[in-house]
Amino acid sequence: MKTKKLLYILPLAVLVACEPEFDDVEFNGGSADFTRTVAVGNSLTAGFQSGALRRDKQEVSFPAMIAQQLQKVGGGDFKQPLLADGVGVGSTGNAEFGIFIKADCQGTVGPSPGPIASAGQLDQFASSVGAAGPYNNVGVPGAKSFHVVAPGYGNPVNIQAGLGNPYYGRFANPLDFDETMLGAAVRANPTFFTLFIGSNDVLSYATSGGSGVDQTGNTDVLTYGSNDITDPNAFAAVYSQIVTALTANGAKGAVATIPDVTSIPFFTTVPIGTDAVSQAQADQLNSALAYGAYNAGLDQVAADTSNPFTKAFTQQMADARKISFTAGQINTFVVMDPSLTDLTVVNPALVSMRQIRPGELLTLTTPGDSIRCAQWGTAKPIAPQFHLTSDEIKSIGDAVASYNSTIKSIANANGLAFVDANARLKELATTGIVESGVAFSDAFISGGAFSLDGVHPATRGYAIIANDFIDAINSTYGANVPKLDVASYPAFEIVQ
Repeated sequence: MKTKKLLYILPLAVLVACEPEFDDVEFNGGSADFTRTVAVGNSLTAGFQSGALRRDKQEVSFPAMIAQQLQKVGGGDFKQPLLADGVGVGSTGNAEFGIFIKADCQGTVGPSPGPIASAGQLDQFASSVGAAGPYNNVGVPGAKSFHVVAPGYGNPVNIQAGLGNPYYGRFANPLDFDETMLGAAVRANPTFFTLFIGSNDVLSYATSGGSGVDQTGNTDVLTYGSNDITDPNAFAAVYSQIVTALTANGAKGAVATIPDVTSIPFFTTVPIGTDAVSQAQADQLNSALAYGAYNAGLDQVAADTSNPFTKAFTQQMADARKISFTAGQINTFVVMDPSLTDLTVVNPALVSMRQIRPGELLTLTTPGDSIRCAQWGTAKPIAPQFHLTSDEIKSIGDAVASYNSTIKSIANANGLAFVDANARLKELATTGIVESGVAFSDAFISGGAFSLDGVHPATRGYAIIANDFIDAINSTYGANVPKLDVASYPAFEIVQ
């Protein structure tokens, strides 16, 4: 027992002996003026977590965390359009995510994340707080880059028509409902700003399984669908417009790149295959009663060059679609792929399905019970909204790379602090990140950085982002803004 006590006492003595003289540290803002700080962005800026926005999460949004530290070097108040207690604005209706202890379809009992009803819901008209503006946090869940400069994005008429955003409508200027998000930010007369926008320009395309359109080459954003990828030239024009307006009165600022959304837990958690296929199951799946007939039908179409509808369908294309299962090894799941040549015109049984290829992804929303107990991915193909093809992943990656090139170029041209959030996510996914003595990874739930929706950071993840901004601010403006103690925030919030 004495030895154990010494093991506890000795490190404490070392810590006390090496304690730095914090009284000698001089915190300062360098060449930046933090009197009036404004944050512009989307759900990340607003503080969205686990499928919902709540007041307690707004209070620990990363801009609010930064503002807390800036107040130690002369920063001013940071007003946010806070929701009422008990109100949750969710992406799944009015839902947020919690952890449940329940049995799955195989009877295994364990923790399982899932949506729960929020305690309240948002009435964008009755709960309008716009008269109390302007606000320092102009983060709007769902906003894409071009929404920041879109007139009427908070107009009740547009919201009712499905063309506006109810969250922005809640705190939009009641004297001018056509005021843009950018206009709302400029009205706050910022001396400093943060800008973290662009993730939604590819995220909705990705989370819907590529159900939108890659609009590269089309700069007319008014023609876009809700899940489309924004044209890089349109993004560049809008981003330049935003920064020009925010810096017009001499304000300094910090901007961040867009993380590669296909690297977040929403896309890296669900495996693309299974090794739980017995020899009997493999034999049945490969038989003429199952995929054997499908494979033979593909060969038949490839061999028939006389049919004008399918004469371009080659044997190579047929082989790429064939499905086969082998016992004792990992077999990738079967998925529907609408991009494949439609062969149902010659044989209704030849639907557009194939096995997932290495490097492709399944979404976190893929029903696990359906895979385990309803034969999804083996006897039944997985629907396309849960699957990203290699071509779709490339479209996302190309767009993100172009957006980030624009962000870095505009940051350099304007002397702004630059946060490479994309590189930071890659670090999280490879070596992991250690902050305040705590190790973080990109693993779903156990990694500690992401909330339960697999898309948005948890509170500690937002604290890491805040510190990254503070590092960039200190480096660019010769400031010495104190960083946050990430470990002082809750490790994880389990709702139930």
